[in-house]
Amino acid sequence: MRFLDQLDAEALIARARAGTGLDDLGPDHFREPLDVLLRSMREEAQLNEAGANFHAGRIVNALENRLRRVDLVKCHPEILDEQVDVGVIIVGLPRTGSTMLQRLLAASPQATAMVWWETVFPLPRDDSGAADIAARKADAKALSDQLVAASEGFEAIHPMDAFAHDEELPLIEQSFISNIPESMLYLPSYGEWLLGADQTKAYAELHEWLKILQWQDPSRRGRKWILKAPHHLTAVRTTLDTFPGAIIAMTHRRVDHVMGSYYSMVASLTSGNTDADLSREQAAHWTQRLRRNLVDMIPVREERPERFFDIQYRALLSDPVGSATAIFQAAGIPVDDADIATWEGWLAGNKRDNRPSHNYDLADYGVDQDALVRDFAFYSDIYVPEG
Repeated sequence: MRFLDQLDAEALIARARAGTGLDDLGPDHFREPLDVLLRSMREEAQLNEAGANFHAGRIVNALENRLRRVDLVKCHPEILDEQVDVGVIIVGLPRTGSTMLQRLLAASPQATAMVWWETVFPLPRDDSGAADIAARKADAKALSDQLVAASEGFEAIHPMDAFAHDEELPLIEQSFISNIPESMLYLPSYGEWLLGADQTKAYAELHEWLKILQWQDPSRRGRKWILKAPHHLTAVRTTLDTFPGAIIAMTHRRVDHVMGSYYSMVASLTSGNTDADLSREQAAHWTQRLRRNLVDMIPVREERPERFFDIQYRALLSDPVGSATAIFQAAGIPVDDADIATWEGWLAGNKRDNRPSHNYDLADYGVDQDALVRDFAFYSDIYVPEG
């Protein structure tokens, strides 16, 4: 399988340098996670040729972004003077309504958030201004279409939209620390390494990315950033330390519903990258992975309870404007008529009925519902009273 030979750090770095004409990748803390990731991809993911090519391209894009980021900050050191105000960070298990919640909150005139296209192509490639932005948007749309096409049934699972607000995780991934690769590939050794990794430098880079995006779009100044990523569960303390002015809005849903939906999503994302059926292996991996994340999260909550605000999935669906209002109030953001009107308008145009239904069954992944509920009772009994 010679196509796996391209999954070599030096070869990928050479491609990125050739593609940008730049050389300086900045501090080398990204090399260990990159090496661990690539080794896991070669040895465990059972990649087919299309998967190897796609993920090699993703890594080259991340390396090109690193090169361009270092160069941009050298040329424009004033970027580091940007004052970024993160108001709310949505954190929780995946499939708990966090995408809907982020897009709803970010619709407020007082708020801002990532847009998917700028998380994958966040930096200018040249000085052509609007033309450069249009080219990056077009490339992002093509990439999102490719992702959906390669992932069977994905359109029913996640509202993929290259031009909608989405999570900042692709920017954290520029440090090669994120759970995106794990959700698309079977990478048990990388996942185990990530659980013990110090993510401080990756989050410092995320903070810098926010400054860069705000510098490119000055209309974001003075508005509250709304962040969101289930990945933050792997680094709750680091998240709080990096953004000391923010609250965590923690979303909760029945674990058996969460896990069944997530197993289905991961199976869909994995399917285009391998010819093997790894759905049960992925389910077992993610069951233990997310349980460990929750175990590690609870002591941090107990240390800093004032930094958390809980949102139940059913309450979010039944009263989204009320949930958004409560979160803003907890974050010290006054809610006015413009917020209410904008939220109601967003909801009217973003109904779940516009997408195919998402069906899943725990048994398809070799998971017993009663055992799963018992394994997560330490969390559910406290934080998911809706049952």
